[in-house]
Amino acid sequence: MKRTLLRFGIFALFLCALICGAKVYFFSKSTPVTITIKPGMSGASVAQKLKKEGVIRSELVFRGLLRLTSSANDLKAGTFDLQKNTSELEVINCIKSGRCTHYEKVTFLEGWRSEEMAEELVSRGITDGHEFLRIVRRENLEGYLFPSTYLFSLDMSPRSVVNEMLSQYRKNIIPLFEKYPTSLTEPQVLTLASIVEREAVVHDERPQIAAVYLNRFNIGKRLEADPTVQYALGFALRENRYWKKGLTYKDLKFDSPYNTYRYGGLPPGPICNPGYESVKAVLRPTPHFDALYFVAESGGRHVFSRTYDEHLSNIKRIRGK
Repeated sequence: MKRTLLRFGIFALFLCALICGAKVYFFSKSTPVTITIKPGMSGASVAQKLKKEGVIRSELVFRGLLRLTSSANDLKAGTFDLQKNTSELEVINCIKSGRCTHYEKVTFLEGWRSEEMAEELVSRGITDGHEFLRIVRRENLEGYLFPSTYLFSLDMSPRSVVNEMLSQYRKNIIPLFEKYPTSLTEPQVLTLASIVEREAVVHDERPQIAAVYLNRFNIGKRLEADPTVQYALGFALRENRYWKKGLTYKDLKFDSPYNTYRYGGLPPGPICNPGYESVKAVLRPTPHFDALYFVAESGGRHVFSRTYDEHLSNIKRIRGK
């Protein structure tokens, strides 16, 4: 008799939840609410929080349905996007399935170094920036972290974040190597592409800038690329940023294997994470483009020249004495 009454009570509770949910669905205007469920929270604590935020109408119904359909252990910890005035059963199913997981839209710009990416990840609550950088440095992944817009859940493991970015690299960049064969190695292409990425302001100049650096590299001439010095200098305290502006002659003498004013050949690796177009520019530089120098003019475009005298003349014309 008691068992029958218990079953009837559970059925009545379930029926009540369905009716309440239907009323809420048809007659209430939903309002977004972001809820965080911490690991180890009890069903009662979750119900109380949901009730307080106006997501559910009844803690009792929520707890009863939770016992009937699962347990508090089945509720995933994390941050979820829910709606106010949602049926208790729908909330339970949504959290259990992970369908309502909250994702942050994070955009990494082309040409960012890994430290800038780490700072963005930390500021958005995505992952541990120190561990992220430790993985990148240990596995030499600078240049392989594909710059794009991602949807990350909060408190992801650094390994998961890195893996997602590497997956996008393989998806977007590896096909370029298959489409445009080259005698350069993959690290060499990425290193040159990272310099092109930091130099190029106007999109259509990328293949020309790439051609200049390839020409210099092929004849054994130092690249003398300002971005490599900026990378070597690291964080500019006075400017409170990476990529110091207005390099001085003292900066150009900074002793680092990344300083292509002091050392010939390519730097030890990429200086940033280049985008699709910069990698493509290195694999498909402007054909028969024999310039060895360029200087920036107003508006971000560059003037290219074949000889050093011509280069000096262009500098004087653009910048004055």
